[in-house]
Amino acid sequence: MPTSIRMDARLDSMTRQKVDDLATRFHRPRAAVLCHIMQWGLDCGPMDTREQEGLQGHVHHLYCYVDSHLYAAVHKAATTAGMTIAPWVRHMVRRVTVADFPGSWQEARSEERSHDSRVYGARFMLRLDAASETTLQRLAEQVPRPTRRDHPPAPRAGGP
Repeated sequence: MPTSIRMDARLDSMTRQKVDDLATRFHRPRAAVLCHIMQWGLDCGPMDTREQEGLQGHVHHLYCYVDSHLYAAVHKAATTAGMTIAPWVRHMVRRVTVADFPGSWQEARSEERSHDSRVYGARFMLRLDAASETTLQRLAEQVPRPTRRDHPPAPRAGGP
């Protein structure tokens, strides 16, 4: 049975922003993006220690669960490069590009998803008990669903 280890990626401002941007782009959790980057870094082979860059800005903690085998392999690669895991991970985040992610992640990306708030003018969420949920579902079944022609998308910020 695979086990997971909770780790702190200890990213700087630039690398944290890059992980956030990639997670948004691919509609994936930051942990999935970070694990892919670590696996990609291992596949790149040994790291040239001359390429090390120091921490740029203050530390942004990013806690995530990582497969214990992946963690052990990253620990070994970092130790071989003469550093700890955090600088090794930051270096790999700096090096990775969008093209280094799987094709399935690229294909699954959609410019507009129906549940994005930019498509609709507002977002409204409720937490309901079972009885209220059942009542709401019955009511919703009686109301005809509008088509896209009935409700054009809300204008985007900064757009015409």
